[in-house]
Amino acid sequence: MPLNITFPESLPVSARRDDIMAAMRAHQVIIVCGETGSGKTTQLPKIALALGRGKCNAPEGQRGRLIGHTQPRRIAASSVAKRIAEELKTPPGEVVGYKVRFADTLQKGASVKLMTDGILLAETQTDPLLTAYDTLIIDEAHERSLNIDFLLGYLKQILPRRPDLKVVVTSATIDAERFAQHFKDTNGPAPVIMVSGRTYPVEMRWRPFQEKKDHDLNDAIADGVDELWQGGAGGDILVFLPGEREIREAADHLRKHLQHSPVLRSAEVLPLFSRLSQAEQDRIFESHHQRRIVLATNVAETSLTVPGIKYVIDAGTARVKRYSFRSKVEQLLVEPISQAAANQRAGRCGRVANGICIRLYDEADFNQRERFTDPEILRSSLAGVILRMKSLGLGDVVNFPFLEAPSSRAIADGYQLLQELGAVDERGALLPMGRELARLPLDPRVGRMIVEARTRGALAEVLVIAAALSVQDVRDRPLEAQAQADQAHAKFDDEKSEFSGYVRLWNWLGDARGGKVVATSRKEMAAQAGAPGRARRQAFLPVSQRASAAQALLPASPKGRGSDNQGVSEGDTHKLSNRQWEQLLRQNYLNIRRVREWRDIHTQLLTVVREHQWPLSTQPAGYEAVHLSMLSGLLGNIGYKGEESDAYLGAHGIKFHPHPGAHLNRKPGRWIVAAEQVETSRLYGRGIAAIEPQWLEEVGAHLLKKQLLDPHWSKKQADVIAYERATLYGLVVYNQRSVSYGRVDPHEARQIFIRRALVEGEWESSWPFLAANHKAVHKVEELEHKSRRQDLLVDDELIYAFYEQHIPEGVYSGATFDKWFRQASQADPQLLRLTKDELMRHEAAGVTSERFPRLVRLGGVDCAASYLHTPGDARDGLTVTVPLFALNQVSEDDAEWLVPGMLKDKIQALLKSLPQRPRSRFVPLAEHATRLAEKFLTERAWERGGLVQVLLKQVRDETALDVKAADFKRDMLSPHLFMNFRIIDEHGRQLGQGRQLAALKAQWSSRARGAFQALATLKIADSALPEPICDKEQSENPVNQARAAPQNKAERPLQADATYTAWTFGELPELLEVQRGSQSLVGFPALVDRGDGVGIEVFDEPELAQARHRVGLRRLVALAIRDALKYLGRNIPELQRMAVAYMPLGTQEELLAQIIDVALDRAFLQDPLPVDEAGFALRVQEGRSRLTLIAHEVARLAGEILQEYAASQRKIKDARHAPEAAQDAGRQLQILMNKNFLLDTPWAQLQHYPRYLKAITLRLDKLRADPARDAARTRELQPLEQRYWRLFAERKGREDARMQEYRWMLQELRVSLFAQELRTPYPVSTKRLDKVWAQLMA
Repeated sequence: MPLNITFPESLPVSARRDDIMAAMRAHQVIIVCGETGSGKTTQLPKIALALGRGKCNAPEGQRGRLIGHTQPRRIAASSVAKRIAEELKTPPGEVVGYKVRFADTLQKGASVKLMTDGILLAETQTDPLLTAYDTLIIDEAHERSLNIDFLLGYLKQILPRRPDLKVVVTSATIDAERFAQHFKDTNGPAPVIMVSGRTYPVEMRWRPFQEKKDHDLNDAIADGVDELWQGGAGGDILVFLPGEREIREAADHLRKHLQHSPVLRSAEVLPLFSRLSQAEQDRIFESHHQRRIVLATNVAETSLTVPGIKYVIDAGTARVKRYSFRSKVEQLLVEPISQAAANQRAGRCGRVANGICIRLYDEADFNQRERFTDPEILRSSLAGVILRMKSLGLGDVVNFPFLEAPSSRAIADGYQLLQELGAVDERGALLPMGRELARLPLDPRVGRMIVEARTRGALAEVLVIAAALSVQDVRDRPLEAQAQADQAHAKFDDEKSEFSGYVRLWNWLGDARGGKVVATSRKEMAAQAGAPGRARRQAFLPVSQRASAAQALLPASPKGRGSDNQGVSEGDTHKLSNRQWEQLLRQNYLNIRRVREWRDIHTQLLTVVREHQWPLSTQPAGYEAVHLSMLSGLLGNIGYKGEESDAYLGAHGIKFHPHPGAHLNRKPGRWIVAAEQVETSRLYGRGIAAIEPQWLEEVGAHLLKKQLLDPHWSKKQADVIAYERATLYGLVVYNQRSVSYGRVDPHEARQIFIRRALVEGEWESSWPFLAANHKAVHKVEELEHKSRRQDLLVDDELIYAFYEQHIPEGVYSGATFDKWFRQASQADPQLLRLTKDELMRHEAAGVTSERFPRLVRLGGVDCAASYLHTPGDARDGLTVTVPLFALNQVSEDDAEWLVPGMLKDKIQALLKSLPQRPRSRFVPLAEHATRLAEKFLTERAWERGGLVQVLLKQVRDETALDVKAADFKRDMLSPHLFMNFRIIDEHGRQLGQGRQLAALKAQWSSRARGAFQALATLKIADSALPEPICDKEQSENPVNQARAAPQNKAERPLQADATYTAWTFGELPELLEVQRGSQSLVGFPALVDRGDGVGIEVFDEPELAQARHRVGLRRLVALAIRDALKYLGRNIPELQRMAVAYMPLGTQEELLAQIIDVALDRAFLQDPLPVDEAGFALRVQEGRSRLTLIAHEVARLAGEILQEYAASQRKIKDARHAPEAAQDAGRQLQILMNKNFLLDTPWAQLQHYPRYLKAITLRLDKLRADPARDAARTRELQPLEQRYWRLFAERKGREDARMQEYRWMLQELRVSLFAQELRTPYPVSTKRLDKVWAQLMA
């Protein structure tokens, strides 16, 4: 039946139909450039029909061809097809139908086919010359999508082979000249036909706004709505916004804003974007009677006509998809739209009446924008294009006639992705994997996943996931019920993977479709996951069948895994009806249309799989198999999260975050993979899953970049090991992995093996030659340390050359060496043995055990000696290990002599440190040092004192010069010429180390004394007798003691821990020998005061033993004359007056005790001290007669001192006007007058105390007269005192005679400086103190 074709005269294109028909007859390609509202989209197919094109016009007996009409979107293709069918007054599908991805309404005799450009592009694989069409209309070409550009280039290639094919390229705003030149042929460029646009004028209003804190985009839109609807004006408003988030925010803002106006309160605010459900999209096209505001993305820019639109508000921005070649991700950024896109938006109004377009930017901004939006081919990955072109045999992408050729960088990036997937080789040739991927109608990444799943038995699961990734998420989140939707969707979420969530959702849909009871919550889903069978969903079954549903069910048939039935078992016969099915999906907020699309894509993939005869596994695949398959196509989308990082570090150094809408129960793991990476406000990863890093080695081994770092000898593994580091796109997959370096570089591994294992001895092997060689090397090294020469042992290179000469290639580890040496040593048992002659360069003359002994005797103990020649090391030179118990007996003089082999060097260094005049007498120094060393060794000069003392006397004798000990500058000597002491405890642990013996003694003397006394106590205890019982009367009577002395003449052994109140222990020896193994120590017995008696202890230092013995002997005397002491204590003259002055220091009883103790020392303890009972009794008898006189003398001196002490205290308090002098005087007074000043001060110095204290008083009296002089003398005195107290602190309070001499000279210097009239007993000055200090430090 002939068609009744009419053209509405109101449309501008109708007026040009004759011109268009004439151009189509004369040219193969024409360009129709018409503005919005011209009617070209609906009228051009009718013009082609009128021209005799299409099936309905084919001559009888011939097979007619279709008129193809492409649209960029599915919704546009379906709506245009319906409009054309209505104008032709034919049923949909009979003459005009449409085919989109999941729907085909074309009947067999249809002539006009509306479709998306992707559908036409897919048909090129089965119909390369597009012989099914005689006319192709490429609409909305200005969008320049990847499919459109590819179609235009493809059509240009096939047009010479299809001269009967007519092509019409059309759009509302188009770069006509570019398209005309693209289809240029021998007749010139393609003709361009311009068609006028809209029927009604559109007024442009520029309303630029600036984003402020209190005025944002939503406020600007609300102001625009008020402006357009002011005065009660009607008409719908279309608002263009960049994205869904902005639409939701603007919708909420507008609804609140409209509530304030009673007239506008009833206005509808509807969103329009591609992710909306079908029902929500259909609301846009329904008839309505109230005002309406439609908030849309750029989906409403072209083709899609929203009815009733009178006004447009254009925000001027859109989300544009761009592929970043740097970060390898798809970016969806908000950008200003082009001029063409802005005009398209303005063209949406003015179709029903005069229109108004409010642009929220100024005209200058509009004029500065690009004319057209960048083609998608210039902002997309070309991997799929390259793969498709190669599979179709269209040649190289570089030579393909694109409207605008992509950049070389984009082409290289596409090839790189295909290499990552294993689709092409390094030269770009198609590989078998590429051919398989080309046959799958999916993104190459997804196709690679399916191919990998075939080998891992996860094909069924990956088909489900791949289909899910090819459509929009089936889970709806309506604006008014987002929380409920999230709760309903939570049961599908997996803990670690959104991919597993897709499979879980797929199985749930299959069970629900089959009538089974499905979970309604996460808890029920977890419970059912482990159940062998599920009950039928009784809610949708007839009442009569609900009872039978409780029977045991058979398990699901294996056929259902991944099939179209979605897991419905053979026993499930009561499927849900369509109404029940759709009701269930709505209850769970699942989009019905997208679920259908998901199933359709899965069916298509399943068909392809079956064509390839790839079997589906009958058993569910595990997590690892599924995600290894997914990972094979997403290696560029992996991410690693550090310990303290919020973002994931991805390939090529990018950083991304998990998408906030990720469907996971828990936070993703350390390593993840994302289905895609999209950049909006920040870079997000969508469709994420946790992976293990070792999986990257398995599926991405061809992409790993491996490095071998730090090849070294491993003593534990007896092999040369290197650390392997592998990275994938800059991410470290593993690090520090030990691999045998010999398998990679056997030559270098052999060198490391010889140098480290054999030369440096870092191999624990039982081969005898190794132990023998190490022992020989050690002996030569000992000779080097002793002789302090580093030229005896040959260097490592010569030893390396020796081994390198004998060991063949291929020996680089312990195992390979053992295999070779086991055979080689049978022929030559001495193979690889080094002799001493081979190891030494020179003879080491003079290096003998006598000159460098292994044991050095110090303090009566043989101490181990070790030698080291490493200048700068703390152990350089001679190190002697001293047991703690022998520390206090080690003498500085003995340590000065070192060992005979080092004596000559030390003497030479000491002579070199002398002043020039005496040093010149010993030139040449080396010869004289050798002579003196031999002389001292022969004469055993160490028995006469220390080395410096003996050398000083020798120098004086030979030069007749007055050389002082301070002339030897010991600080100029090298540290190795001083003995290094290593102190160890009884367990051999090191306690301390150093070359300053005095400092070590100050630190450890207390512990050393305790250790020594423990040995001495054992010595005494071995021969102890029962504790003696003393007759009290006899002990108190010295005469009886003297008479009894001859009877007790026999020596009694000393007792450990015994307390004596009388001398009943026999003769007290001066020395006591203490054995420690084979070592013999000398101790010094002494009486020790124990309060109620005395005990006997053995000390390791004679000075300390003498001091403690005097105190103990004083206690023994006091016990012998206790009655006389009681009388004396009651008769001390002026005791109370002295006690008053002593009160700042202590009590009267303490003062009395000191006076009596000093009196006892002066009356009974004069040298020599008694050593036996008879001598003690005689000393007691002699001292009784002078005790009272001496006590009164001590009391008189104490009274005088305390009187001056009180006076000086008052003076110091009164000297507030001179705080520095008062503070200095206070310090002096504190040093002199401690609590036990009578006992602590020697009697000779105690007699000078009144003068010292008087000097303080006189100084403060003179202070007012000349404070400057006082301050100057104080500054002169301070450094002299400070150096003393520093030394005192370093030695921890241990004073020798020279330090005491210096201390009292400081007091005399104070008298000389501040109170000269009191005079000093000997000349004293700063220079004299410096001289004494030099001797002290010598």
